[in-house]
Amino acid sequence: MVATSSPSQSVIRGSSMSMFQRWAIAATALLVVINPVSGQEVGVSKEQCDELYSADAVVTSGCNKTACELNGYCTIHDTTYLQGKCCEHAGVNVNLLAFEPAGEWVPRLAEFKKCTGANVLLTYVEGGEDNMAQALLEDVGSNDDPNSGQGIYDAYIVQGPWVPQSYLGLKSLNNLIKANQDVIRFDDINSASRAAVTYGGSVVALPLDSDNIAAAYRQDLMNKYQEWYQDTYNEPLLPPNTIEEMVTISERINGQDHDGDGVPDWGFCLTPQTNYFQAFLAPIFTVNQKDASGSTGQNIFFDTDTFEPLIHNEGYKKAIETYWRYLLASNCQTQTAEGVKCDRKTAFPTGKCFGVISMPGTMNNLLKEGGKYAPPPEKRQDQFLKEGEYFGRRIVFPGSTEVLNWDTKDYRLMKCTEKSCPRARTINGEVVNFSPFFAEGGESYAINGKQSKETAVNAAWDLMAWFSELDVNLVPLGGTYRKSQTTPEAMEALA
Repeated sequence: MVATSSPSQSVIRGSSMSMFQRWAIAATALLVVINPVSGQEVGVSKEQCDELYSADAVVTSGCNKTACELNGYCTIHDTTYLQGKCCEHAGVNVNLLAFEPAGEWVPRLAEFKKCTGANVLLTYVEGGEDNMAQALLEDVGSNDDPNSGQGIYDAYIVQGPWVPQSYLGLKSLNNLIKANQDVIRFDDINSASRAAVTYGGSVVALPLDSDNIAAAYRQDLMNKYQEWYQDTYNEPLLPPNTIEEMVTISERINGQDHDGDGVPDWGFCLTPQTNYFQAFLAPIFTVNQKDASGSTGQNIFFDTDTFEPLIHNEGYKKAIETYWRYLLASNCQTQTAEGVKCDRKTAFPTGKCFGVISMPGTMNNLLKEGGKYAPPPEKRQDQFLKEGEYFGRRIVFPGSTEVLNWDTKDYRLMKCTEKSCPRARTINGEVVNFSPFFAEGGESYAINGKQSKETAVNAAWDLMAWFSELDVNLVPLGGTYRKSQTTPEAMEALA
């Protein structure tokens, strides 16, 4: 037997060995192989060992290609993009700069390394989200100075507003997206997220999140109050399709004792933030009356012709009134009175919220069993759940049956019709305008186009492309960001 090694490769050559000798070595090397999904030992036959170990390269820079192929490390979570890429990036280091921790980082990066062999070295910027824009500028460099930029990192988690000053230093992803369109499905990503990272026709980051506002309700409480609600209000208790319905349900449920402790509980909960109010405003304002291409040609802040603020109209007044009613029936009525922050993250785990509105990433931890902000079983009413039901259900943020009439001088409210709301949905005979995505933010993945080595660029792209194929609940900091993720079928599949 001749054994050779180098810093990047360990090779076993056995052309002079008998079949039994080669099998014995292989069996010893594979004495314990663990399946990454089940955690069970995998049985290895003599034929498998002999076939797999007949190749020259078995272990490359610590990446076990044999175990990778045998255990399907590159097709984990029912994905296909990494198939055939076992140990393709063995020994490659990728320095990734992020701004917010997430529990999904550790398992995803470990899975990616098991498949490709790449070491993704994750660093969180000091100061978090508030300092990420400056950190990006310092590392990539300014558009105005091609010689600027420290070039320490190969890839970044960014948000659209941080990119304008340094986009020339970020790698254009156009060709990579075109070459992998079957996986990336770029047109399926919501248009606001795509536009936020596109400059001069060049896509400089891959959106894998959208900081839209989502809504959810407690299925256990929905079941608990069904009969009482029908008897009291002469209508069934159903998931809300409109903001008005959500606020009405919240007001009616508010004051009920969800957990039986004798203390009145709340309707829908929240953390009061500007973007949550904007979610109440968006379905009234964004109605695609000016541009049927997918971009509304409108916004919810100022008139695009006169730059006058869009606050002196019936639509804005309606949004303020419904948002105020929502606040009064929420956790804020108690937490604010007690002198503590009104916060969905502390309110929802108590089991006293009938529902909640939140950004998608946090929503995962509010609804997932054992999630950081989820109510534990002892705080829920699971005895009311039917077989196969889950305690929390996510829905698209409700819409509005009334929208602004942009053809009137003072922008009066009008009833939504198929003509005035061309992208609305008809539900129970009413035309409801939805605005599930608006340009509020969201995480995207970018690559340093100035200093990164080609090996690091290739590995970073494979990580990004694989993430785009994963279920959104598995992606670090990820939330609903595709149009296909807001269809009724997709939402029904969400917890």
